[in-house]
Amino acid sequence: MKSRRITTGIVLVVTLAAGLAVWKTGADEPERRVEATTEARGSHSNHVVDRRTSAPPARRAEARVDTREKSPFTDKARSLRGTSEDGALRVGPDGSLLLGPEILRLFDYWFTTEGEESDETIRARILAAIRERVDGPAAIEAAKLLDDYLAYRKDKDGLALPKDEESDPTARLEALKKLRRKHFGEEAAEALFGDEEREGEVAAEASRIRKDEALSAEERERKIAALEESLPAGAREAREAATLPLRARAEAEALRAEGATDEDVHAKRVETLGVEAADRLAALDAERAAWKARVEAFRKERDALAAKTEDEATFKAAEQALLDESFTPLEQRRVRATLAMSSK
Repeated sequence: MKSRRITTGIVLVVTLAAGLAVWKTGADEPERRVEATTEARGSHSNHVVDRRTSAPPARRAEARVDTREKSPFTDKARSLRGTSEDGALRVGPDGSLLLGPEILRLFDYWFTTEGEESDETIRARILAAIRERVDGPAAIEAAKLLDDYLAYRKDKDGLALPKDEESDPTARLEALKKLRRKHFGEEAAEALFGDEEREGEVAAEASRIRKDEALSAEERERKIAALEESLPAGAREAREAATLPLRARAEAEALRAEGATDEDVHAKRVETLGVEAADRLAALDAERAAWKARVEAFRKERDALAAKTEDEATFKAAEQALLDESFTPLEQRRVRATLAMSSK
C-alpha cells in the first residue's frame, strides 16, 4: 500500500513536469517564430535585426549619431564679413557626397580671400565648413575633393597654350577640359564642370559668329539667340540673372537722361521686374554709389600725398598705408584696377 502511494506520487510529479515543459515550449514558440521570421526577412543583409529590441521605423533615423563639428573659427576674414556663403554640399541616401557645381561655389567663396589669408588658413576654413555641413563618408569625400581642387587650381594657374592658340577661347577651353579630367576623372569632371563647359562652348561659338562678316547683324543675333537656347535651363537662368544688373543700369541711365528721378526709376523697375527685384537693384545702386564715393575719396587723398611728397619710395609707402587703411586686400585689387582704367 505504501509502495503504491510512492509510485502514484512519482507518476504525478513526472506528469506535472512534462506539462510544465510543454507549457514553456508553447510560450517560447512565438519568440522563436519572431526570430525565424526576422532571419528569413533579413537574410539579404549582413546582420540579423532582433525586432524585440530594435527602434520603431519612425525613430531609427534618430539613432544615427551626428558627428558634424562646429567650426573653430569665430569670425570670417575681413573681406567676407557681412556676406553669406555660396554653394552647398549635398548627401545621397547612402551617405556619399553628391557631386555638382555647388560644391566648387562653396570652395570658391573662401578662395576669394587669397592674398588676405594664407593658403593654409583658407584650406582650414574650407575643411571646417565641410565638417559643419556633412559627416561620415561625405565629409571624407569632400575633403579629398578639396585637395584635388587645390591641385587643379595650381595647374590651371600654370596652364600655357602655344602662341598661336593664346587668343583662341576654344583652344583654352579644350585645354581646361583635359586638365579637369586629369585631376577628377571623366564622370566627376562632367558633374562639377559640365554646365560651365557648355557655357564656354556657347560663348566661344558666339564669339566666332560675331566676327563672321558674311552674316548680317540680324543673322548674328538670331544664331546667338539659338545658341543660348541650347544651354541648360539653370545656365540660362544664371546668365539672365548675371546680366540683369547691367541691363537695369543701362535702362536707369537712359531714364535719368530723360529727367527721371530715383523714385521714377524704382517705380519703372517695380512695374517690369517686381518689387523684390526692384529693391535688390536699388540696393546694388546704393552699393555702387558708396563704392564710387570711397574710391573718389581715396583718389583725392592720394593726389594730395603725391603733391607734397617728392621722393617716389616715400610716396609709394604712404600710398600703400592709405590703401591698407581704406580697403581690404581684396578691395585693393579692385581699386588699383579702377584707377588704372580711369587713367587711360
